[in-house]
Amino acid sequence: MIKKIDYVALIKDRLNILDIIGKYQKLIKVGSNYKSLCPFHNEKTPSFTINSQKQSYVCYGCGRSGDIFSYIMEKYKISFTEAMELLAAEANIEFNIKLNSQSSRSKKEIQNYYNIMTHIASYYNSNLKEYLKNNDINFLEKKKISSDKIDKYYLGLSNNSHSLENYLEKKSINIDYLLENNIFKINKFGKRYDLFTNRIIFPIKDKYENIIAFGGRSLGEEQPKYINSWENSFFKKREILYNLPTLNKIKNRSDDIYIVEGYTDVIAMESIGLKAVAPLGTALTIEHLKLVWRAANEPNLLMDGDLAGFNASMRALEIILPELGPENTMNFIFLKGGKDPDDIINDADSENSFFDYIKNKKTFLETLVMFCGNREELNTPERIIVFKNKIFEKIKVIKDIDTKKLYRSFALNRVSELSKNQINKFGNITKNIKKDSYFTSQIKNKKIDTFIIRRERSILAAMINNLKLLKQNDEALAKVYLSNSELEKLRNTIIDILSTENILKSEDLKKSLLAKGYESLLKRHFNTKDCIKFDLVEEYAKEESDIKYATETLLNIISIQEKWHISKNKTL
Repeated sequence: MIKKIDYVALIKDRLNILDIIGKYQKLIKVGSNYKSLCPFHNEKTPSFTINSQKQSYVCYGCGRSGDIFSYIMEKYKISFTEAMELLAAEANIEFNIKLNSQSSRSKKEIQNYYNIMTHIASYYNSNLKEYLKNNDINFLEKKKISSDKIDKYYLGLSNNSHSLENYLEKKSINIDYLLENNIFKINKFGKRYDLFTNRIIFPIKDKYENIIAFGGRSLGEEQPKYINSWENSFFKKREILYNLPTLNKIKNRSDDIYIVEGYTDVIAMESIGLKAVAPLGTALTIEHLKLVWRAANEPNLLMDGDLAGFNASMRALEIILPELGPENTMNFIFLKGGKDPDDIINDADSENSFFDYIKNKKTFLETLVMFCGNREELNTPERIIVFKNKIFEKIKVIKDIDTKKLYRSFALNRVSELSKNQINKFGNITKNIKKDSYFTSQIKNKKIDTFIIRRERSILAAMINNLKLLKQNDEALAKVYLSNSELEKLRNTIIDILSTENILKSEDLKKSLLAKGYESLLKRHFNTKDCIKFDLVEEYAKEESDIKYATETLLNIISIQEKWHISKNKTL
């Protein structure tokens, strides 16, 4: 019968708690015990006490207590089994429970990899410091990366693979090992190479502060602009974040941590006292989020202020939804003008405005509501119903039952609030609206078909000539019934252009329609010679018209069109 090993007792027997804690904190001997500033809460007078005889600690300030296992768990935000694995390696004990691909390696093999990566980082760092003695690097100046920041983040500069290979050979590092671990590769000409020629280097560390990979930013025309080391058993992009060790500094689960897009965003954020991490050129994954949630309940997602950043926030919301719970949520911060955090922070005149962005962060619920429907556009029963269906469809994927129930309650209240606000506002839409001269002048025309085609042409003219009106009411315009097949086809094409092309003004839309062969149709239905300038356009359809007046008039016309369509169907 095989005797079961008591790993806890074995590890405690081989390791002294003073040695473990002393690696991270300065200890002061007080009588038979040792004291230190508590690593788990902020204090000025040491209250963290270690009893070497009992191999335990207690903080008389925050109340935390435990042994070497709980200390490591708290410090690195890891599980008991992970702490046991780490301490077993420290004690040189073969641990049978393997958590990841690294665990199949011996402590010596793992340490060898870390040592090599440290040598490479040192080489890059020395290169950068030497180069900066006589030269400037525009990228570093633009990002306001000083020598202090270079030291703090151990930044470096690559020149070429050959120089690095020579350096490593002098350190007696086996080149075959570099190939086996994807640090170097062989190109089609049979030559060894690494990824990082002519790049600023950002070392990537695991949660234990070991360098496991590098990111590089090109200084010339090399593409892609940002690249990361090839993956291996130590480095998986989906499972690591740049500046990950900063999570170890979070002392309360309510503390703020920011998830940004890039290395320089992280550096800029931390330069103004904020903790930040970033994914490594990949979309945010659930693995990334679980790393952050170990340290904080409500991290803040802060993507760049462009369309790609907005879409990245939407994708993040979708992957978070199933995992949403009391200790797993997210706040969202939206920047404007296509800028990213380091643009705003490094602009001497905009640091205060950056903190204004942070003050205006949105909760997960607020962001979900925003993505499901813009409040200003939820102004009809149909739109409110679409909003309700959309938000309930998303809420149903939440796994935590209590969270799901509360989100449903909040959503119902939101729908009720929207409905009440709109009933009075739009219940009598035709009252007190400035009448458009086009329709009042046409009442004299008793031929109903002529009146209908003119009404439908007016709706289309508004779409074509007033882009702001079109963008604010595209859903209503897409749904309205049009009896004329040519106008219906034109309407569908306009909606398609709006969703697939970068249309900045009405002239762009008209030119796109011309390119798609709509010249004869436009001239047939509208008073225009060149399909750019439309003569006799009604007041509400002009781009300079007051948008509120234009919207009210358009919705009134659409309402009349819908009533006619319903009446027509009843008589059939």
